[in-house]
Amino acid sequence: MRGVMTLSEEFKQKMKRYMEGTLPEEERMEMEKELEKMELYQSYMEEMMRDGEKTEIKHPQWHSDSSRLNEARILRKGKWKARLSTAFTMISIFLIFTLITSIGTMVFYQWGEPDRGDQYRDVVSSVVKITQPNIEVNLSSNAGPYVGMQLKGEIKKQVGAARLAIGEFTGSFFFNFLRTYDFAWNKQGQNNNAIFQLPESEGFNSDADWKRLKMLPEGTVAEAYVSYHKYFTTDELLAQFKDKNLEAVWYAVDIGNDNKFDHGDGVIIQPIGFPSNPIWHPDDMTVTNISESKKGWGMKVTMRSATAPSVDTNGDGDLRNANFIKTLKLIQQYPSITKRLAPFHDIDRAVSYIEEHGVRLYGAVVTGPTKELLKLKDDPFVSSIRIGEVTLWDWNDK
Repeated sequence: MRGVMTLSEEFKQKMKRYMEGTLPEEERMEMEKELEKMELYQSYMEEMMRDGEKTEIKHPQWHSDSSRLNEARILRKGKWKARLSTAFTMISIFLIFTLITSIGTMVFYQWGEPDRGDQYRDVVSSVVKITQPNIEVNLSSNAGPYVGMQLKGEIKKQVGAARLAIGEFTGSFFFNFLRTYDFAWNKQGQNNNAIFQLPESEGFNSDADWKRLKMLPEGTVAEAYVSYHKYFTTDELLAQFKDKNLEAVWYAVDIGNDNKFDHGDGVIIQPIGFPSNPIWHPDDMTVTNISESKKGWGMKVTMRSATAPSVDTNGDGDLRNANFIKTLKLIQQYPSITKRLAPFHDIDRAVSYIEEHGVRLYGAVVTGPTKELLKLKDDPFVSSIRIGEVTLWDWNDK
């Protein structure tokens, strides 16, 4: 008489470890193959048992296998239980990892005074203001899990008295690395006319731009990129606008004739400079009020009210120069950000050149009524002009 087959202790132990999810990968795969065989066997036996209700079964050992059928059912349930246990374990690990990295992200970007998040926003904003004439970005940030921070903000420029929204900037950080960024301009070719020429160079012909200014109607304001025949100190160029119904909003700074964007004819298509309103940094500000509020996970949010130093509209050249050099040295400390946003600029060389030769200006972005800009054609110091944005009247006469 054939004996009844029972499960060995070794098999039971393996089954237990399989259900707990602790079997090595190779043994787990072998166990699943065995379970699949047993499922097929169970299905066959169940079919035979159903047939046995109609037909007399002549194999007595099959009657003794009812207990094995129950064991097979238990094994099949165990297989699905193990799969669910593995899925639950993976989901739990993922949730725990997300929680830990979220806390780590908050700590990383809120560490320091000012915190890293503020520093990175300051650097991104400063690089844009220095390398893109008359362009600024007002950034907000959102730190998420996996040690990342998202940046977003409107791109603006001044035309007349208004600051126009001309696009949107987005970027993402991984730790201190600016992983991605994008300037989404509202219209194609934005800022393509941001071109200057160096003094005593052949430069480019401005006849078409002067003609355009002449044809533009009264009641419009415009943005112009103005180049000069000579190098000015900051105070000297500021003085040029004291009696003009115009405003200079950005100044182009000489960083040496070997500028890699000097095409040999003195035309500079990627200048470096600084805005008329200095780029104030956290340590420049005078704090007037501090308030704190608690946040989850033992964190706190600190709110500060602060004021910036006052600046004479047509003066304070030394203060402006010092602020520009300080900003250059700031972005110099963050090459992983600066080289992403301004890959063709050599900030180290620019800093060295300016420290040796001082701040010398050869161009400016000027805005105001179009007919006032047209008068610059008679200015003996003006060598060329490029017209940028033009919009309807938004101006307060000086």
